[in-house]
Amino acid sequence: MSFNTLKYYAQLFIEGIFNSYAQIYFSKNKWLAFALMLVAWMHPLAGFASLIMVVIGQLTALFFHYSHQEIRNGSYTYNSALTGMAIGAYYQFTGAFIVWLVVAAILTFFISVWFMHQLAIKNLPFLSIPFLAVVWLIMMGEKNFAAIEPHDSSAYLVVNHFPLLFSAVTEWIMQWTIADIMLLYFRSMGAILFQYNDLAGILVSIGILIHSRISFILSIYGFLLGFFFYQLMEADFSHLIYSYIGFNFILTSIALGGFFVVASRRSFLLLLPVIPMTAFVISGLHGILFTFGLPLYSLPFNLIVLLILYFLNNRLHATGLFKVPFQHYSPELNHYKHFLNSQRFKSQTYFHISLPFIGEWRVSQGHNGAITHKDDYRYALDFDVVNEDYKTYHQDGDKCSDYYCFNLPVQSPASGWVSSVQDGIDDNEIGQVNLSQNWGNTVVIRHGDYLYSKLSHLKKDSIIVKPGDYLQKGQLIGYCGNSGRSPEPHLHFQLQTYPYIGSKTIFHPIDYYLLRKNNKLQLRSFDLPLEGELVSPIVTTPLLYDAFNFLPGRVLEWKIKKGENFFSNKWEVFTDSSNKTYIYCHQTGAIAYFVNQGTIFYFVDYYGSKKSLLHHFYKGAHRVILGYYEDLQIDDRILNTDLFPSVLNFIHDFTAPFFHYLLSYYTLSFHSQNAIHNPTQLSFVSNLYGKFIHKTIINKQYNFHLSRQCLLSFTYYENNQACEASLSH
Repeated sequence: MSFNTLKYYAQLFIEGIFNSYAQIYFSKNKWLAFALMLVAWMHPLAGFASLIMVVIGQLTALFFHYSHQEIRNGSYTYNSALTGMAIGAYYQFTGAFIVWLVVAAILTFFISVWFMHQLAIKNLPFLSIPFLAVVWLIMMGEKNFAAIEPHDSSAYLVVNHFPLLFSAVTEWIMQWTIADIMLLYFRSMGAILFQYNDLAGILVSIGILIHSRISFILSIYGFLLGFFFYQLMEADFSHLIYSYIGFNFILTSIALGGFFVVASRRSFLLLLPVIPMTAFVISGLHGILFTFGLPLYSLPFNLIVLLILYFLNNRLHATGLFKVPFQHYSPELNHYKHFLNSQRFKSQTYFHISLPFIGEWRVSQGHNGAITHKDDYRYALDFDVVNEDYKTYHQDGDKCSDYYCFNLPVQSPASGWVSSVQDGIDDNEIGQVNLSQNWGNTVVIRHGDYLYSKLSHLKKDSIIVKPGDYLQKGQLIGYCGNSGRSPEPHLHFQLQTYPYIGSKTIFHPIDYYLLRKNNKLQLRSFDLPLEGELVSPIVTTPLLYDAFNFLPGRVLEWKIKKGENFFSNKWEVFTDSSNKTYIYCHQTGAIAYFVNQGTIFYFVDYYGSKKSLLHHFYKGAHRVILGYYEDLQIDDRILNTDLFPSVLNFIHDFTAPFFHYLLSYYTLSFHSQNAIHNPTQLSFVSNLYGKFIHKTIINKQYNFHLSRQCLLSFTYYENNQACEASLSH
């Protein structure tokens, strides 16, 4: 085995061990993992047994060829960490126990895999169910194994060897007015790791605070809700510690307040009934499990979280409470990504439907139009072409050929298969209509299951496609005419769920297009053109298109000048297993995920050093339209963490679920090009603004220059020093 192979597996195991502990609190933060491991080793035998079970679980996963990424994430083994702590704290370490521990580790892995995949079918997490199953099996079956004996754990506890350290922490807490509540909170925090002391709880709390301010607030909020509910019901507070009740409140609050559900005012409101529901489950199950001699552990948390998530999965519409679509293992990132994406892509659809023509057209009749767009056909759009006086024709307007849109090319709005074609219908005389052949010459295109587009009133014998043909987006299908129920030339365009000419319409936005308003262009994204608006599809500029055409496998060699110093940077473009494309920086290991829609290039995620050249490119080229438009400004949003100092972001996290006072904006505008058609040089400028409420406190600028000689270059300032990066062909 080579050195690199050994290094790879060592890193795999070490990262997996840390994440196995961090995932107990829904995290992959190394500092939290360190705090939890430190607490686990307050009982050395429990910490040792936990570590053994994690490693055995990792080896089992490797032996059976399971995902290395899931091993690294700790997904297979965080239940092993909990199980090891539970049994290590109560049983003597003998040869028989070690064998028992190995078997328990393998069993925990098998059960984890089963629950992981079975619950994933329902889009649900498996939480700590494997831990409960294995520990309960061990407790119920221990009497059958005479070689396995309980031990007096007090002899091994660190608290008995350093009593002054632990008593000093307790005495410090007792000085506070709310000491009783604080003691219950900290001991509940440590209880899941089988440590019933205040120092353990404080260490866990500090780890959670470092990892996530939202999780920290939720832990206090959930605990207090449970505490005051118990107080209202005059319940026994001692169970808050010794029966893990307090921990169930805390973990349920973190899970549903910000981890599986996007943190917001509504997620906090959701916990108002959910925490009392957890108390009901605790009360009912405690009596049942007590008869079998089994502790409650985290069962109420598991049941309530799965119940609420299942309920959220089956709503007709997700409003107010949003499940996290992609897990970032951070309530802050889950929240900020949702907030950003709701601003950037609020109406984005799976299928991208574009305008089916070239150049600027007018919406002559929009949705719910007064003429024909009624009832089942209300979600249709009619287009024509007008001059500067908004006239649709020149000369007398008594012939079809007088109309600006007549005989203009019509193209496929998205890739798909031609489903139906109707042709051979005569174009009407101006003012006449053909009611018997209402739709005139028509093409229906299938873009996906239950999504078809229909283009009607085309010119007779102009359709050049036939049923079964596969069309690329933007491919010519025919020419605008005046056939069917059409008193003057125009294009009828609609989306529908069935392939038949005459099917009823459905609502669907247009992906990217330009709107001319007050003689200025505006970019519209996944929006609906309104009646009377002048709209046009984006026409790409070859120089821009080539510069941002980052195909997988492409290597980008950058030359960087900082003052009098010169550096080089090597990037490479890859595609991951989810078919998402990203740029990888070989020098820093940074990764930036991007999307190229053919007309729009934009970044969606960044991971790695904020000092990397890739991070500057990610910010400066955050969203670029691939066509040069001198009077167009692109507006976008960017994550606060990409712009503001970490201290400000840390403070802002505490209030983020309720309101934002830090906001980050991105703009792009074009400055010059050396030719109107097919320029060989052009430039644009992007600006990033960081605002505190309404006051701009951060302003960064990136200047980009493109040319045929040097494909792409940009300048920026770092530490008050000008930096220039150039990319050659």
